[in-house]
Amino acid sequence: MVIGESESRDHMHAYGYQRETTPWLDQAVQQPGNILFTHAYSNHTHTVPTLTYALTEKNQYNAVPLEKAYSIIEVAKAAGYRTYWISNQVKYGAYDTPIAAIASSADQEIWINGNSGYTTWTNYNDGELANKLGQIKFDSQKNNLVVIHLMGSHTDYQERYPKKQEKFSVKDKKTRRINSYDNTVFYTDAVLHQIYDIMRARDEFQGMVYCSDHGEDMQHSHEVTKFTWSMARIPFVVFLSQNYCQRNPATFQNLVKHKEDYWTNDLLYDVLIDLMGIQNLPGREETKDIASDQYFLPLEQGKTCHGIKSLDDDPGVGSDNQ
Repeated sequence: MVIGESESRDHMHAYGYQRETTPWLDQAVQQPGNILFTHAYSNHTHTVPTLTYALTEKNQYNAVPLEKAYSIIEVAKAAGYRTYWISNQVKYGAYDTPIAAIASSADQEIWINGNSGYTTWTNYNDGELANKLGQIKFDSQKNNLVVIHLMGSHTDYQERYPKKQEKFSVKDKKTRRINSYDNTVFYTDAVLHQIYDIMRARDEFQGMVYCSDHGEDMQHSHEVTKFTWSMARIPFVVFLSQNYCQRNPATFQNLVKHKEDYWTNDLLYDVLIDLMGIQNLPGREETKDIASDQYFLPLEQGKTCHGIKSLDDDPGVGSDNQ
């Protein structure tokens, strides 16, 4: 599972953006077993409220109290998985502590960002996460769940990618913000490529899921009080191995069937549970699992900003890119 940061599908070529910002993803989603979901949205525009829903059984459509909701890490461990958390985010920060609490239950944690407090500064680009991933010795006697949390496209954009990944010039002040943001998208595509290749080379590889926490607006970043739909439009992609598809044909076909359906990332927990083969969880709704044939979230019922905004208010609904 790879969690992106502040990546809006509005700036991804794989979703129809005019610039070639996603060369690897463009070709990857043409391969059998890889599914790009066209109408994915975040459940909020800030990382903590988004991920505390996305990574637990709590969502916008149920009444489960967040403080009593099980996390995906807890459930995976109870099902016999060995769990890993690799992050370039701040562990002990003003914004991130609730996420660190979820991560703390993992069997192994790797935090490459040693900063704390009110900061988004990191000493490493996200490529270092792939390097750490490649060094892990997985437990061959168990199933393994790895969660990788990118710094992605978080401001300041020019700090998020190495100079050699600067595809769009940032010399002109008039275009610097959008160009530097598009460079972060281009670099994230390269990092995903690196992570995917590392995992696919392992005999036990079954699949990878990529989804951003929320999107980004070029004027207002992702401040919810200045909400725009670019803050909520996110990428969501599932990559499944040939072996997984052969052993789980119904799951694969359900994902393909629902790839153009509306989905919000507070339902990430549900699809991960299904993909990991964890069954008979009390209180779980099949209608909120996009890998189930019972999945049902019509446009008029879809929400973001924790239920405050309806997806059918998105003016881009119905256009090729939304």
